Amino acid sequence: MRIAIGGDHRGVSLKENIKKVLTEAGYSYEDFGSCTTEPVDYPDIAKKVAEAVARGEYDRGIVLGGSGNGEAMAANKVKGIRCALCWNIESALLSRQHNDANMLSLGARMISTEVALEIVKVWLDTGFDGGRHTTRINQIDQKQTSVDHPGRSKKGETPPDGEKPDIPKGGSKKASSDKYDLLITFRYIKYMEGKDFIEFQVDPGLKRPSVVYIPSQERWNSELPGWSKNRRDEIIDRVKSKCAHMNCEWREY
Repeated sequence: MRIAIGGDHRGVSLKENIKKVLTEAGYSYEDFGSCTTEPVDYPDIAKKVAEAVARGEYDRGIVLGGSGNGEAMAANKVKGIRCALCWNIESALLSRQHNDANMLSLGARMISTEVALEIVKVWLDTGFDGGRHTTRINQIDQKQTSVDHPGRSKKGETPPDGEKPDIPKGGSKKASSDKYDLLITFRYIKYMEGKDFIEFQVDPGLKRPSVVYIPSQERWNSELPGWSKNRRDEIIDRVKSKCAHMNCEWREY
């Protein structure tokens, strides 16, 4: 597992201790700074870590600050990032099991070094439960702004401020079923028909093999937008045909 880590001047000491834990556990990592106790602006560092994770360059990210609040807020502005502010073992455990958090934020002034290191270990070792949580994760992701992905089409992504945004999941217009596209990202696969789309959660981050979560027939018709009703097999067949190279396991929930 590849880890991106960074924090402001208040998180420097804790960051060094976490890096030792990562090394001992066999994880590779990159330090995005800061490396001194001179005051720096945490939004810049948190954004760099978050964008690197969102682009798929790293599997997860860890950010640190005085309270960890600002770092989490900055990271969560990036599409595809779910950064959890954790303060004990249970919050870290649930952030992975229920929220599939791909970033962790810690407050160096809020908790002891010993507790912080235990949180990191649990957070890295815990998997995502999937199931009913997948639909909710998709809803979270759809509310975020986008990050540029070199070489990737931006069709269906959130436009810059001031421009008319795309219609959210389901939309208000019936899409044309004979024209569709697929967007494969680090954490989800987006099936698009015009401005209507459905997102399928991917775990663990397009590694091989990957697990793609798909709703059961009952969930499909009750939870997904009306334009896709009774089209489950058709849409899934289209998605599978374009993902044959990924060696996926298609898991129903």
